[in-house]
Amino acid sequence: MKTSFFWIMAGIGIAACAGAAPPSAASTAAQIAALRQEVDALKKSAYHPELGEQMLILQIRHARLWFAGEAQNWNLATFEVQELQEAFDAVVTHNPDDANLQPERLADVLPAMTRGPISDLRKAVDARDKAAFEKAYDGLSAACTGCHHVAGNDMLVIQRPKTPLLDNLRVTPAK
Repeated sequence: MKTSFFWIMAGIGIAACAGAAPPSAASTAAQIAALRQEVDALKKSAYHPELGEQMLILQIRHARLWFAGEAQNWNLATFEVQELQEAFDAVVTHNPDDANLQPERLADVLPAMTRGPISDLRKAVDARDKAAFEKAYDGLSAACTGCHHVAGNDMLVIQRPKTPLLDNLRVTPAK
């Protein structure tokens, strides 16, 4: 796509420099339509993670957030809350109509269930309030478990992690 756009723009520039008449509106419209088709084709062929893969990313972010909050590393906790939100947004973008929730739409259920808990987490982290953080974290865990319940996946119960899944990230704040 970038290559095609580059050559189209280069052609327009060369034509303009050579004193040639700029392309007609019809020609430009046709080129734009062709580029849009190319973008649509690229979108269809692009890799899109399946829901289970996205949930693993959420699980890692959720666990990292816990350990950051427990260590009172509020900078890392702020980062992880934002990463969680981005991961939730990606689920909605790439799997809005996942079959697990039919007839409900994941794009409707997930934001409705997580918006409040994420907001509570942001407030607790911004306030650097460990007790409020723990309460908000448990609220998010309950929301995730509730979403799994709605999807008929009662075996997926989210809780506070006991040990880090990955232990190569220092969660204690820098001094």
